[in-house]
Amino acid sequence: MTLRDFEKALQRAFPLESAMSGDNVGLQIRSTSETVRSVLCCMEITDEVINEAISSGADGIITFHPLIYSPLFRLDDGDRVTRLVARCLRANLFVYCVHTAFDAHPRGTNRMLADRLGLVPVRPIEPNTAIPSDDMLTVGMGLIASCDLEYSELLRRVATVCGGVLRHIPPTDDRVRTVAIVAGSGMSFFDKVVGQADVFITADVKYHAFHASQGVIGLIDPGHYEMEQHVAEGIASELGKHLLECTLHVSMVCPNPVRYHHSAVESETAFSVIS
Repeated sequence: MTLRDFEKALQRAFPLESAMSGDNVGLQIRSTSETVRSVLCCMEITDEVINEAISSGADGIITFHPLIYSPLFRLDDGDRVTRLVARCLRANLFVYCVHTAFDAHPRGTNRMLADRLGLVPVRPIEPNTAIPSDDMLTVGMGLIASCDLEYSELLRRVATVCGGVLRHIPPTDDRVRTVAIVAGSGMSFFDKVVGQADVFITADVKYHAFHASQGVIGLIDPGHYEMEQHVAEGIASELGKHLLECTLHVSMVCPNPVRYHHSAVESETAFSVIS
């Protein structure tokens, strides 16, 4: 298929106008080739992902996180983004970003996580009714889901699905019936979910935000990568319905730059007070 037809298919799958304002979605790097036969879907572009795209014979990369987010004021090979952009250009790989357009999709990032946790999707936290959808849910940011679980069981499921160490504050009632989910950095939705959910699951939560949630709403932070680690396969699954003439590969590279050190002592808190 042509690159123009490819872009139209992606627009049908993930309308760019459904993305959050200011998000750099869409075509970020254009290749010289006008034909698209094979693409690699990934969470984030790294040197290893570019190697993977080249070795698989892909014509381009569909990335969840944007490679170019902030303005590039100079081209410096010592800078990570500049280096990766230059590598894509040298390899003649186009780059297309879906980011919050995939977050807003009825079967996007938050729906994927809710399904893996065994929760029942109800509605977006912030609907976008201007975008038509054939799903039971409308397009929108975040997700409100229902359940009937003990909080300890919800924690166990989140730990199993996301992996890693959970930072959390318990809800006021140990029985959880409504959960709000915003994969990635979602604390800007905090005020919207208070009163709508018993527990809020999101990432990149600051210390003082945990203070603010005490006695108000349960709060679970599994980690940014941990909440979004399955997006590449989700993107490929949805695009497979629209790109029938294109081979879709799912990246097998783990792009998470964070390394974890676990204490040998397991406890509810990281530190104890010695008196």
